[in-house]
This record gives sequence, C-alpha cells and structure tokens, in this order.
Amino acid sequence: MRGRFAKRIGPAPEAAWAVSRAPSGSGATILPGPGLIAAGIVASTLLTTAAGAAERGQITLRGTVPAVCTVALSASSATLEVVRGQSATPVATVEERCNAAAGYTVSVTSRNGGQLRQEGAASGVSYAVSYDQVSSNSGALVAVRAPTGSARVGTLAVEVPASPEAPAGDYVDVLTVSISAK
Repeated sequence: MRGRFAKRIGPAPEAAWAVSRAPSGSGATILPGPGLIAAGIVASTLLTTAAGAAERGQITLRGTVPAVCTVALSASSATLEVVRGQSATPVATVEERCNAAAGYTVSVTSRNGGQLRQEGAASGVSYAVSYDQVSSNSGALVAVRAPTGSARVGTLAVEVPASPEAPAGDYVDVLTVSISAK
C-alpha cells in the first residue's frame, strides 16, 4: 500500500473501510471490510459483464397500411336516343384508386337489370353497358384489376339499340359503380 492512505470509519475494528485514492490519480481502491467486500464482488461482476461481453437487444418495428379503395364518377350530360338508338355513348368518367396488395375489382350494376324503363313499367328497352373493355347486356359487369396505388381512369359507356315502337315517355335506369379489394 505504498503511496496510498486509508481511513478507518467507526470505532470497532470490524467496521468497514473507506475508499482510498492513490496520489497519482490512478482511480479508487476498495479496501476490505465486512460491508464492502460484497459490494466489491458485485461491482467487479458488473464491470466484467460490461467489459467482457457485448450485450445487445432487438426492437421489432411494425407498421400497417390499410387497404383503401375509392371510386369517383363524373357523369356526362348525355341524353340517350331510344327510338333511333345509340352506339358506345360515354355516360361517365370513372376514376378508381385502390392500394390492395392482391388487386381489386370494379363492378357496375343496373337497378333495372340492363333496361331503360318508364316509371312503374315492368319491362323496357334493353341496352348494353361497357367499362374499360368489359361489356354486358345484363346490366352487370366486373372489371378485375392488378394491384396499384395510383389512380386509373376509365370510361363508362352504353349502347342502346334502335326501338322505333317504344311508347312515348321518359326511360330511366340507375347504374351503380363500386370498387372493392380482392
């Protein structure tokens, strides 16, 4: 213990020894005493773990993006010519957007099953509906799409055959366009 000093704390010889410092500033030394020996063992164990082995932990980061599908319609002001008929008449522009990983479908359905009808009539004038190269005479169609997050724009069109014997009056049908993730 050359160059170091220790100071005993307490009146009895079994009292703990205090921390002493070397004059050269080389750090602290713990001198033996009943309470400090256990503390010295714990401290050296902690130092050995910190210096001897690299400790590491992992954090798992997770994020969720829900499937969001939207459809927007811009209806044209087309009036359909029932008596003379019309071919491939655009009736709406459809903007579809869906980020579903498995893709999505766009469905078009007719309230009257693909017929223009007068109010209260059981039957009417049949027509064909087409959307983005898919067409149907029944008033219902489904376009299947691959996954994409960007907007896609298509044209909804109808074709009405000539019906010169159709009774006078207003003929109506309602088309519903819907989009859903697969």
